[in-house]
Amino acid sequence: MLVESTNSKYCFRQPGRTAPALALSQSYWALTQREIPISDSLETACKEGYEYFEAGLSEDRLSEIEALLKRFPLKLIAQGWANTIAETIPFMRRAVSLGAVAFNLHLGHAFLSAAEAAALAAEAQAHASALGLPLLLETHRGRMTQDLFRTSELVRHNPSINITLDVSHYIVASESLGGDEALFRKHMEPLLERTGLIHGRISNGQSAQVLAEAPLAFTEVTQSFWREAMQLWSRNAPSDAVLVFTPELGPPPYAYLLRDGAETFSRTNETHTLVELARQAWAQAMATEQSI
Repeated sequence: MLVESTNSKYCFRQPGRTAPALALSQSYWALTQREIPISDSLETACKEGYEYFEAGLSEDRLSEIEALLKRFPLKLIAQGWANTIAETIPFMRRAVSLGAVAFNLHLGHAFLSAAEAAALAAEAQAHASALGLPLLLETHRGRMTQDLFRTSELVRHNPSINITLDVSHYIVASESLGGDEALFRKHMEPLLERTGLIHGRISNGQSAQVLAEAPLAFTEVTQSFWREAMQLWSRNAPSDAVLVFTPELGPPPYAYLLRDGAETFSRTNETHTLVELARQAWAQAMATEQSI
């Protein structure tokens, strides 16, 4: 029997809630190579109200992930990277074995047609559904979701796809907004309508990961997409649904280094800024939706 929310963008559910809410997740990858150990970061995250932990289930880190899940009261969002269904299935099985509540997948490669990508996504959805595992596809360069136009075409071919939204990849791929902000926003719309998970990171059109205030215009445009995705998500959200936000500031080479090997800014400190921006976007989205 399939889980009701498997093929829904409302895949994160917390029985007992009386209204849809924003929830926070930490990322294993984003916590690596920081100034403090991953376990210390997760301990702090739990104190700050984080409820989820997103982690890639490569075979070499399974025992570590399992130990962290036993130590901290966090729900697992599994991650995987695969060009084919054969490569996808082991990640799905690991996700099920570790009790993941959802599976965020980097699927395919950058040289698939929209029809090929839609067929591959549908096959992945079928396998995930058979396992009762909610599936989301991440907007990410180098995958079938390589760029905004390609992904909007993918969603047109397969409108049941659920999206993990990382706006930074498309601002880099388009070197800002692709020369036409109106068209950029038009092609973002179908993705925002299918968003069930948001990765928080700010791009300036050249780098995928910069400080939120440098320059402010890119922060504002990214926050506007978060806000619209939140508003669209909330419109028909069940009372026990949560929209998960993961502040995802990666280690080098995502994080630029100075000559002495130090990162150009503290990812630990900047995480708090991204969370505050997400909370602002959520409050604005809820206020706008209630006024309609």
